Amino acid sequence: MRARPPDDPAAVELGPRPNIMFVGGTGRSGTHVLGELIAHNRRFALVPVESRFHVNPQGFPDLLTGEVSPEQFLRKLRRFWWRRIPAGEPLAAVAPRIALGRETRGLYKAVARDTFDQATERFAAAARDGEALDIACRRLFLDLLWPIADQAGKRGLVEMSTHTVARAPELARLFPDAKLVHIVRDGRDAGSSKVGKRQKPHHPKDVAEGVQWWLERIERVERAVAAAPEGFVLTLSLDELAAGDRDSAFGSLVEFMGIRRAPKMRRFLDHHMSAENSSRGRWRQGLTPGEQAEVAAGYERAIERLEQQGYPSGALLRAVYERLG
Repeated sequence: MRARPPDDPAAVELGPRPNIMFVGGTGRSGTHVLGELIAHNRRFALVPVESRFHVNPQGFPDLLTGEVSPEQFLRKLRRFWWRRIPAGEPLAAVAPRIALGRETRGLYKAVARDTFDQATERFAAAARDGEALDIACRRLFLDLLWPIADQAGKRGLVEMSTHTVARAPELARLFPDAKLVHIVRDGRDAGSSKVGKRQKPHHPKDVAEGVQWWLERIERVERAVAAAPEGFVLTLSLDELAAGDRDSAFGSLVEFMGIRRAPKMRRFLDHHMSAENSSRGRWRQGLTPGEQAEVAAGYERAIERLEQQGYPSGALLRAVYERLG
């Protein structure tokens, strides 16, 4: 199977252009609640799980560059992304598909088995026939996930895999009419949340490490945003939506989505997205005043670094920091 070069004019001839909103961020940044907010619009059905196969390692991006073969991709799709034990569960790395009463995640929670089998077989056949890789990837995504919109009687999908923003250029290539929201959150709260959900040895152990974890990831995300087409990505603050200038933040989202009125979305925002519900300020828990001051100083340096590099998140995070503290 061959991939089209990004500058090939034929690369845009990918068939029907469905209405898709992608949501992503650094992790622990509010992707799930933002996906729910968007899905309260009459146009969009929410993919209820992180699909991952289109943005994670060994997924679409590695297929498009030739780092993995179609066979390797399909193997991971049929095994790991279909049903897996999440990181942090006992023996997850050894037996990722054997539940034994443990929590499981994967596409099986959102996609019917016959739909999955038909979609993967169609992709495998396309690989054998040498079909253009970008077209086959796009069709696989729609074959797997579009039934969710059909079943909900909606005309669009919102998908919330965390890595979507880090893969913005590839998604823009496959779905040129889609839009992507980069949701950002106070790095202290995002880092603290990651500490609380620590699943792997290399994950941060305290809030100071959490801020560094967050900074490294938001810088990687911003490099991808810079490489995406102009207007493809909106950077939005969870803290503004929940506790800051809610009207302005919500208005920018509605405008980006291209809709006029969104009363159901607004009700969801007002009733379910607040400073308390977003755990704003959770990073302070268990820290002495001196430790809090040290973390705050580290976070200020992180914001300054983002500003110096001219990243959209830098100015936004600075404004929120100065307004909300």
